[in-house]
Amino acid sequence: MRFEARTRLPLEMGTFDVSVFTNAQGLDVVVVHHGKLNHQHNLPVRVHSSCFTSEVLGSQKCDCKQQLDYALSYIYEHSGIVLYLLQEGRGIGLVNKIRAYALQEQGYDTIDANTKLGLPVDARTYEDVKGVLDYFSVESIKLMTNNPDKIAQLTGLDINVTGRIPVPATPTCSSIDYLDTKQKLMGHMIKTRSLYESRETHHHSPATTSQRPFVHVNFAITNQSKLADARGQCLAISCDKDWERVHELRESYDAIAVGANTWQNDAPRLTSRAEYLGRKPKSQPHRVIFGGHHNLDIQDDALPRETFVIGAEVASIRGCHGIYSANHSLSSPLKELKRAGVTSLLVEGGPTLIKSFLQQNAVDKLSVFVASHNIPEAIQALTQLVQTLPEDEITAEKFGKGTLLSVDLTESQQIPEQLDVAI
Repeated sequence: MRFEARTRLPLEMGTFDVSVFTNAQGLDVVVVHHGKLNHQHNLPVRVHSSCFTSEVLGSQKCDCKQQLDYALSYIYEHSGIVLYLLQEGRGIGLVNKIRAYALQEQGYDTIDANTKLGLPVDARTYEDVKGVLDYFSVESIKLMTNNPDKIAQLTGLDINVTGRIPVPATPTCSSIDYLDTKQKLMGHMIKTRSLYESRETHHHSPATTSQRPFVHVNFAITNQSKLADARGQCLAISCDKDWERVHELRESYDAIAVGANTWQNDAPRLTSRAEYLGRKPKSQPHRVIFGGHHNLDIQDDALPRETFVIGAEVASIRGCHGIYSANHSLSSPLKELKRAGVTSLLVEGGPTLIKSFLQQNAVDKLSVFVASHNIPEAIQALTQLVQTLPEDEITAEKFGKGTLLSVDLTESQQIPEQLDVAI
């Protein structure tokens, strides 16, 4: 890899640095970058393969120009690198790409068209990425991609990929089948819907966030998608670093919610504690227990906070703020919590309660610690558990002894009306 030239270049979205290298094959490698690069950790990086048809001609058959524009906008805001590699048509070249397009007009998908031409489905290589990152002394990267194979290939080149930044994919009439093939047959972490569905709003939460607290669901799972044992008791999965994160979350929310089984089986303290934070907690959350039809034993709490019990047997529980609810609907009790001053709620368990919040679309933010450092494996573990979770909105980062995944499930993100939850 040989450095050739660098300049400042004003683009539509701002001014970037552009560096050009020559690789071992004599091909240009273009690096568009913004901000500080040297010795940076977790630097946002997009490894982008050229697409003449979309980026020059404006073709609607793929999402390549969308991805490039998104990546440039992202690094302009956050700093980072976009590597532009001359690997047209996933490495088969422009001539073969047009031949494959002609076969697609006859009904072949993008995989079958390449196969019929005797070509690999994906012929790209990424050795140039290692050369560029070494040149700029980048320590580790967060990769902007929906392709788990790209994460695996870069990791195999001893590139320290510490996280994944999803790249949005918006279908057009001409690209919906292409995106569907990438998701279903190539394992890309995108969730495509029909063109008409993508234009509609499917978020019908029981109450908008103006009527209920902001809800953050947080839990931990194994790489086999498990968060509880056969008896329904939560497993000990989190590492020390994740427990520190959990206790920081606890002190930043008005209240913590758990279900009846978690309360009875685990006797959780529901506090933010100094032994995990390494300092005195800034505040302590209120307790919220979803009791259902259980007659719960609620011990006195020495802390100056409220205890809210939601269920059908609240009349017999003393010393608590009882909210009557005869069924599993969350709409009414969440409204009552908001009226009582709880504006933000952290939901920690157990499985039944987490499932209820997800299925009733009463979640604004989801964070999950997965006991695996393999980012695609961690994402797969979560999507097997929450099966229609939009993969193109899951961010990932290596965290302690595992991977931390997070998704913002706001009204603007058009999630399905009911998430399919296998908890």
